[in-house]
Amino acid sequence: MPKEESWPAAAQPIRVAFLDSDEGKSRPAATPRFILFQDGKVVLTVTGNAGWKDKMWPMIREVTGTKA
Repeated sequence: MPKEESWPAAAQPIRVAFLDSDEGKSRPAATPRFILFQDGKVVLTVTGNAGWKDKMWPMIREVTGTKA
């Protein structure tokens, strides 16, 4: 996560915003990591399968207005 060269140029704003967040400062290398980035801001970051299932997927559905 912290290695700049691992990120494509277009995704660098996501990397920078994440590393500047509290989660990025305290646990930058936790994996698997999922980041929801919207309007130039990290909206949500979670780790692990439970984080995806319990938090990230419902948030994606909410912000996109989808039910499936």
